[in-house]
Amino acid sequence: MVPTTMYDLAKFQALAIADREVRVRLGRLDAQVRFGPDASAVDLTIASGTVSSVEPASGPAPDLVIAAPDAFWRSALVARPGYGHASLTAGGATFQGDFARFGAPFMPAWEKLLFLMRKAACEAIEQHPAVPDRRETDDAVGRYAYVRNGKREARLFYEQAGSGAVPLILYPTAGADTRQWRHLLTYPALRERFTMVAMDPPGHGKSLMPLGEPWWEQTYSAGRDELMGWVTGLVEALQLDRPVFMGCSVGGQLALSLAAFRPEPFRAFVSMNGWLRSPPSMQSFDNWPYRDPATPLDYLMGRVIGTTSPIAPEDRRQETAWIYVSNAKGAYAGDNDYFMNAHDLARDGHLIDTSARPLFVLAGEFDRTSLSDEDGAIAVPKHVPGAQYRLLKDLGHFAPSDDPELLCEALVPIMDEVLAACDAVEVR
Repeated sequence: MVPTTMYDLAKFQALAIADREVRVRLGRLDAQVRFGPDASAVDLTIASGTVSSVEPASGPAPDLVIAAPDAFWRSALVARPGYGHASLTAGGATFQGDFARFGAPFMPAWEKLLFLMRKAACEAIEQHPAVPDRRETDDAVGRYAYVRNGKREARLFYEQAGSGAVPLILYPTAGADTRQWRHLLTYPALRERFTMVAMDPPGHGKSLMPLGEPWWEQTYSAGRDELMGWVTGLVEALQLDRPVFMGCSVGGQLALSLAAFRPEPFRAFVSMNGWLRSPPSMQSFDNWPYRDPATPLDYLMGRVIGTTSPIAPEDRRQETAWIYVSNAKGAYAGDNDYFMNAHDLARDGHLIDTSARPLFVLAGEFDRTSLSDEDGAIAVPKHVPGAQYRLLKDLGHFAPSDDPELLCEALVPIMDEVLAACDAVEVR
């Protein structure tokens, strides 16, 4: 039971003042910031990027007030906060003050303060331990392929690993790239079963924008047909024999789109953390801040860290955010245009024939798609007969990169089911 004060003020004070990450994230900020539940908020004095004091809130509003309903704090300040309570932005926190000056550039610091306040409320934070890289199998080979997509062409980068008989294409989340899959590419059980091909879509990672186009005069905005075309173009360019396609988030929805509209080159589809359709609460999602030149990439970094699993290893959570901010700002926003607005299996699900190509739908326990019975991944089988739903226990939205060891352990039996389902189709 969370006490009425919700957290230990003295402990939070000590943690906030001593935390090195907070100090790095705050840069050279000078500000007064109010933070926490209404009844037990604190005022932080920040001088040259260092938290110099943490005192009970008093007096007029300072430079920035980070507030949320008490219901949020009661659900956030626990060892295992559910979706919507693990981060400020997902939980509907408000930022009162000059957000462009004091809020957005320091979003990773504000999210870290929430983590520290949680630590001051709980005896233990149940983060999984870090697992060392598998250096003996970290031998993925990176290459480029010239890929056709209708009249367009791009020089796409991809990484390949494993020696299994079945090709497996891996497609990243919005704005990310092949680095998100690096841990799966080293996992022995997956390497035995598949020849894995992780791809960078155009404008992501090491893939530049399509050739011969004035892309600098255009706002990148991904459409369903465009994204499907780059995947099927890569299958053709590499002459892959009926690969399995697996994607996460945007890639998860792309798996569903491919299953409905371009299933021919594939033998099966695995959708991870993809929606049935965008729910009403997300249809007003504003992508502009992620394109606005005035919005620093630190804002996206903070949003990504806040969306990682609250119990994932800390180094992998940070790695996930780094992948995002080292891509162009517009890559995330452009992918989101498809993710939020161009996908509706309630309308298109009847086009998917799971008797010809198996479809498995996965959702992380800490991902929003696992919670919506009407719009989330869990709703896909209602509209697609034969689709198989699996909940990924203890995993979240960015499972391939923020908790890859746990994901791989969960994936191996699921992928065995996928292969068995493919074999059953072949026998029929």
